[in-house]
Amino acid sequence: MGLIDYQVNKAGWATLEVRAEADEKVAAFGVSYLHDSLGDLARMGLALNKGQSVASAVFMEEPGEVHLVVEGLGDALRFEVRWFDDWASWNMADPSSYKVLSQGEVGRAELVRNIQQVLARIHSEIGPARYLELWIEHQFPLAEYEQLSQAVGLGPIACRA
Repeated sequence: MGLIDYQVNKAGWATLEVRAEADEKVAAFGVSYLHDSLGDLARMGLALNKGQSVASAVFMEEPGEVHLVVEGLGDALRFEVRWFDDWASWNMADPSSYKVLSQGEVGRAELVRNIQQVLARIHSEIGPARYLELWIEHQFPLAEYEQLSQAVGLGPIACRA
């Protein structure tokens, strides 16, 4: 497992796992369909691949939410896993009122590859059509997955519907 893993479980629910490399502890969080978390994660990978210095993804629980925030220049990035008691992304919690649950460092290329691998596994095991059935309001981020796959040197991906 890289820094993150994301498992789609049953209709409307997934599990996010984050491992701080330094201490090998794994933190697990439930993820609700109410937010396009996999899409956020894919867009985070693309932003980091393009060299952006800050990127984040939101993972809603019911109640509360986790934000994975990554910052840095060059290949060395710092990450924080932030816990909000309510949905800060929906302005139901103060965006500056969070608890840092985990933090550490990760390489930019390593994290981009990690995100692409998460998407590849979900694409292969579930596929875009079944993903939409399970995730209800959000489609599998197919375009972002294809772009990330090309970015990590896998070339065009044969995508199934």
